[in-house]
Amino acid sequence: MMATLLGDVLLRKVPAHLLAGVQTGDLQVYGSIIRSLTSGQIVGHLQETSGLARLGATALSAPASLPLAGAGLAADVVGHGVSYVQNEQIKAAVDVVQNLQIANLALGAVGIGVSIAGFAILSAKINRVEASMDAMADRLDEIARGVDSLRRDRIADDFTRLRTVAEQMDEGWSLTDPAPQWRQVASAAHSLVNMFERRACELTADPADVAAAEPFLEALALAASLRVATRLASGDDAAGRAAAKESARALVSVGERVSLGASVLHQMRSETALGGTKAWDQALAERVDTLRPLIKRMRQSEAAAASTSLTLAELQRQDISGRAWLEAARSEEAEPVLCLLPSAS
Repeated sequence: MMATLLGDVLLRKVPAHLLAGVQTGDLQVYGSIIRSLTSGQIVGHLQETSGLARLGATALSAPASLPLAGAGLAADVVGHGVSYVQNEQIKAAVDVVQNLQIANLALGAVGIGVSIAGFAILSAKINRVEASMDAMADRLDEIARGVDSLRRDRIADDFTRLRTVAEQMDEGWSLTDPAPQWRQVASAAHSLVNMFERRACELTADPADVAAAEPFLEALALAASLRVATRLASGDDAAGRAAAKESARALVSVGERVSLGASVLHQMRSETALGGTKAWDQALAERVDTLRPLIKRMRQSEAAAASTSLTLAELQRQDISGRAWLEAARSEEAEPVLCLLPSAS
């Protein structure tokens, strides 16, 4: 009964009128939801698929120096997706990603809907987060002198745990009775969410360290996505919805501590040029240009996490189980996203 119901309401292709609306600017994608900018109503719910994961795997093989969710990597998933596999099916999938303007979201830690990425992709994302932390190792070491939880050996241990739970989540799909393992993964992921949130909060206490906080926010989002996915996969839908709300709260809670203006002005305290001079104005502009993309990525992650909670609430309204939702997404290898239209009630 559930499979039949899901087949009736879950669309393999995003309706043309929704794609057109995004292109004209009448509609906008926020994580897993498509919202009308005129009425404010949600007109569609998106869910990433194995097809999107395959495209993402190509981009994630790019140099780790590219930011995890940056414009360079977004261009890479589109460009390489076309050149890497020369067939019309893949090109059509890339077109959908482009038309929905979701390349950045597709490769981010939060993702689109509930994460169904396998261990290889999650491991590649974790590698990128670690690489970005390595790039600011000196600053982290300086901060860690007064914050014991930011010692690099402790951080390395937590990333090992994150990789382990990602691998155990993926392994569960091949087990005869995966629910016990998935529930253990959810518990471990919950602990990691709290740890990464703590570290991000410690770093955002000083506006000058906002860049150093970003890798921990990415790690928080990855752990949170694993927690939500394992709860749904094991049939604990209510716990999955609660976990989605908590992960959104955690990201927003840290994000509230960060603003572009405060961070830039704090960094300008070290500027030797006199205020009002051309050199000072140039230094200010450079810091704004550096920090604005970072702040934007943080806001996108917050919106994506919040939207997942809305999508799970819609699944509950339409009596669709989280396990059926995940299985449908995992079995779809051609289309990059599935689309669920909201119920009329």
